[in-house]
Order: sequence, then structure tokens, then C-alpha cells
Amino acid sequence: MAFLGKILQRIWGGLYRAKFRSLSRRMGRPAGPPTLERGLVLIQIDGLSFPHLQRALREGRMPYLARQLRKGRFHLAPWFAGFPTTTPVVTAALLYGHRDGIPGFRWYEKARGERIVMKRPDHVRHVAARLQGNGNGGLLRGGACYASLFDGGAQRTVFTISRMGLPSLLGGMRGLGLLLLILLSPGRIWRVLRTVVRDLADELWYGARSWAAGWLFLRDPMGLFRTAFLSLGNALLHELLTFSLSMDLHRGISPLFANYVLYDEAAHRYGPDHPVALRALRRLDAYLREIDRMARFAQRPYDLYVFSDHGMTPAEPFHRRFHQTLGAFVQACLQQEVVLDEMAEPDDRRWQSWRHLMAELRGLERSLSPRGAQMVRAARAYVQRQAPRMPAGAAGRPADVLVRASGPLAHLYIATAPEPLPLRAIAARWPRLLEALITHPGIGLVIGREGETVFLMGRRGTWVLRPEGQPRLHGEDPLTDPERMAPEGRWLSPEQAREELARLARMPEGGDLILLGAWDGQTVVTFEDQRGTHGGLGGAQEMAFLLFPAQAPIVPRHWRDARDFHAFLIHTYHRKPLPEPTAAG
Repeated sequence: MAFLGKILQRIWGGLYRAKFRSLSRRMGRPAGPPTLERGLVLIQIDGLSFPHLQRALREGRMPYLARQLRKGRFHLAPWFAGFPTTTPVVTAALLYGHRDGIPGFRWYEKARGERIVMKRPDHVRHVAARLQGNGNGGLLRGGACYASLFDGGAQRTVFTISRMGLPSLLGGMRGLGLLLLILLSPGRIWRVLRTVVRDLADELWYGARSWAAGWLFLRDPMGLFRTAFLSLGNALLHELLTFSLSMDLHRGISPLFANYVLYDEAAHRYGPDHPVALRALRRLDAYLREIDRMARFAQRPYDLYVFSDHGMTPAEPFHRRFHQTLGAFVQACLQQEVVLDEMAEPDDRRWQSWRHLMAELRGLERSLSPRGAQMVRAARAYVQRQAPRMPAGAAGRPADVLVRASGPLAHLYIATAPEPLPLRAIAARWPRLLEALITHPGIGLVIGREGETVFLMGRRGTWVLRPEGQPRLHGEDPLTDPERMAPEGRWLSPEQAREELARLARMPEGGDLILLGAWDGQTVVTFEDQRGTHGGLGGAQEMAFLLFPAQAPIVPRHWRDARDFHAFLIHTYHRKPLPEPTAAG
């Protein structure tokens, strides 16, 4: 049987190589010469925590990954990827080796007077230029990057926001090449159709119990079509992403980095333990199987690392529990007339797939037939009409106070002060504000600063953290408050949490006040409309996972964060010496 298995594997390998050799010639991207130098493949599963991955493996939701672990090909470990527990911070640390100037997913830069959102291409490019300005060309030099925020110096990018609008996947194709690529694999067609049908069933079944949707299809007859359209875009994007990655494996490209957001999107909408979110992991398992198989049939040896950038914690939105937004509460506490800016862009995660696809197809229109080009233009026009748009800035008087939320983490800025505002100045100008924030049951921690001294304030005690000398605690430890910052389910120790929070507060980009949603050991309060959240402290959001080759000499629990992962990869695959560990960055 073992002999027969080897023969079948050789046959499959030959078929795979022949198929991709033909496709690479059609796309004008031939394979490179064979080499014995080990290549690097990095697969990021956005938002999947170590505990939720363990559950998925135990319940048989990721059978391929479970088999490879049982065979001993890989080891699995939890790790702390970075704080704030959000994708821009971790991706920057992994791809560039540092995470300076990224205090969350959204923030306000006082010096430039600009509201930053890390899904706008111009904002992502601005941050990427700052990261590259430190002399680090990036981990992905000479390689390829797929569906990421940052490109990491990659030579080729696909669906990557920092390079949005540049030719990538379809640059070498003509006419109906994209359609042919899909049709060449009946398995892809089946996966796309199954995904669309399943998403429609989920929307119908769970929509009645969703706070956001309700009986959407009874109120909106086009809701069914819109759900199918969104699901189709999501399925096509992930199939093209996996195909493109497989193509570069065949060509011998290294390093390769891809980010899969299927679980993250479902967990935000439904919750990290919801059947819809857990079902997304089965799709991811199929993609991992295809990628791993192609890596083993490639013309060079590859090492595969599968990991997450953060986890996801069950959440309850602040505005649903307390019947007002955080911004409205802050405005009431100020007790004077101020212009508040709590402007939050609409949740358009489900439309991102079509935006990426339309950006790719724009360059293909000239080579299509008139009817084909007309269909592409019609699809793009529909996406532009239906997709939520970033709200325009309010006309009239500029905002005095801005609130910028990243899940359970919120930055509060006093925009009338051009520099970071000291804590005593806030207390003197708005005496009721601090007390109201500290005692609010939905807020676990309030953070302020006086120069380089940071104050972590809870309802029964305060940490005073100076850059020199020992931290001083006044009262009870706010980082172990059982109702506001419960120690249960926490990955970071109180000492680590203090260090990370002090670093965040000392950033020039950080808020004049920084707020963390309360964590009671089961649910965290989030400042966005989410059932699953990340960005702060509490629960599985702190605990990412790393699956790595069994022969890799690493112990992830000893790492500070993704910067140490970056250093290991640079040393191993770019042949650079390991840097001395530092606390900065």
C-alpha cells in the first residue's frame, strides 16, 4: 500500500506540474530553474485564536491540518503577536520588524490633522512609507504578497492595499483568461457554488435573530441578490488568491505571504464561537490542503508557516448595552458645547472582495470583447452604488473632540490642543470627565499621561508608570479587577500588559485619553457594532497561534511579539544575523 501511495503521489505531482506549467506559459510567467534552497510560505489566518483553533481541530472542522499534526510534520503553539491586538500592528512587526506609530486600526494624527483608517489605500501607503523609512526593505523582498495591508517589499502583490491599483494577478492575461482559469478546475466551481448557497442559507436562517439584519429579505427584496453577490465576490477572491499562490509555488518564488480573512469576517459579524464562523475554517482547511500539496510538488523545497495575527473575543457593543455611543457619553460628560467627531466609516468588510476584484478587472477591460467589457463595467457600477462609502467630513466648525475606536480600544483626542494633552490639563478643563469614564461599568481602564509618565486608572486603583524607576500602585490593581479587567482568560501577565499599555500611551499618535472596554471574564465591551472583537485586552484576542515545521528551532512562547518572528525569518531565509533583543519598537 505504501508503494502504491508513492506511485499515486508521483502521478498527482506530475499532473499538478503539467497543469501549472501550461498556465504559467499562458500568463507569461514561466517557472524558474530548480534549486535546493528552501523557500518560505507564510499563511496568516486573520483573527483565529489558539483556543478556537484547538476547538476546530478537536471537532473535526480542519481535518487536513489535524492529519498533518498527527503525522508530526508540524508543531502547534500559542503566541503573543502584538499589542494593540489588531492586524496593522502585527503585520508591520512581521514584515518590517517594527511597529512604531500604529496605535490601532483607527487614530488621529494631530500634527497632520488627519483621521487615519487602515483600510484606505492612501493611509496604508503613508504608514508603509514610514515603516520602510527605517532602512528595512521588508521581509518579502523578491517574493510575493497576497491580500495584505502592507507589501513588505514584495516584488509582486495581489489584492494588497498598499499597492492597490497596480498591475498584479491579471497583468499577463488576455481576454477571457480569468474565466478559463476558474473553469480549468471543477473543484473550484463546486466550492464557489457551495459557498454561495451556504451563505444564502445562513443569511435566511440566522438573519431573523441578528441585531443588524432582522428579516432583511422581507424589508428589502434585493437583499437575497445582494447576499449572493457578496458571497460570490468573496468566494472568487479567495479562489483566485489560492490559485495565484499555487502558481508562484510552481514558479519557485520565495518568500510568499498570504492573509485569509474568512474567519475574521464571520467572527466579527456572528461571534467567534458561532457555527458560521467555525464553518469558515473548513473552507480554510481546503485552501491549506491545496497550498501544502502544491508546495510539496514544487521544484524547490518549501517551509510552510500558518499563524494568526490575533484572536477574537465574544463582545457586546457599548451602544447596545448602555443605549448611547461612547462619543455621546463623552459629550455629555464635558458639560459644555463642543463639536464631537465620532464619525465611523460603515462596515464594508463584505464589499472588500469586490473592490479588489474590480481593481484587477479594470486593467483587463481593453482586451475583452465589447460585451465582456460592458459586463465588467456594469458589475463595477453596481459595486460603486451598493458598497458603503466613507462619510464625508462634517462641514462648518472643526471638531473639538474626536473619538477613534478599534474594537474594544478607543482613543480620545482633544483636537484644540496641537500636542498631546497632559492628564492634569484634562482634569482641570473637564473635571467630571475623568471620574465619569473611570467609574463607567462599560470601561475597564482609562489611560492618561504627563510627559513620559503614564497613568493606568481603574475604579479602585491606579498604576503610575515612569520611564525610570519601579512602577507604583495606588490602591488595588486595575489590571486584575474581576468585573472590569478580569484575570480569567488572559494571556498577557499584568506586568506585560503594563509595558504594552505604557508603550501605547507614549506614542505621539495615541489619544490624549485611551479607553479599554470592560472584560468580565466572558465578554468584552466593544466600541464598534460587533459580536466578536479584538484590539484591546481580555480573552482569546490576546492569544494567537503559530503552526510551524517540526524541524524549526523556535519556541514562540519566549518571543516578545511578531518582531521576534520577523528576526527568526530574516536570519533563516535571508541569511542575516539575529539582532540583539530590545524593548523598543
